[in-house]
Amino acid sequence: MSGAHPADPPSRASAADRSPDELREEIDELRAELGDTVEELAHRVDVPARVRAKRDETATRVRAKLDETTAWLQEQFAQVRAVLAKKAPTVEATLRDRPGLVGGITLVVSYLLVSGLRRRKRRQTAAAGGKDGDGTR
Repeated sequence: MSGAHPADPPSRASAADRSPDELREEIDELRAELGDTVEELAHRVDVPARVRAKRDETATRVRAKLDETTAWLQEQFAQVRAVLAKKAPTVEATLRDRPGLVGGITLVVSYLLVSGLRRRKRRQTAAAGGKDGDGTR
């Protein structure tokens, strides 16, 4: 291990043996290295810039995922539209041929809606600790 590391400072004797041009060149190299080190340290302590960079990176990744998901959903909607377009005449004919079925479905859906609304109102009233609609507790 007799060779000196290039970043090690030269000994005084070897510096005296070099020409001024060689010394200037070495100083310029050291300045460049020092400038790189200072730049790296400045980057490390510049937290707001790092946060902005991370935010931009995350935003780009989210936009890409959003575009991918949007394309997938558009494809799914196109498939659903195709199925509905194919099935619509059959459903329409069935509904026209069976008016009792339509009336029964309407009745069941209406009952479910009304009972759901009543249940919701009772829960809200109970949660508020208030009175029921008839003035009793």
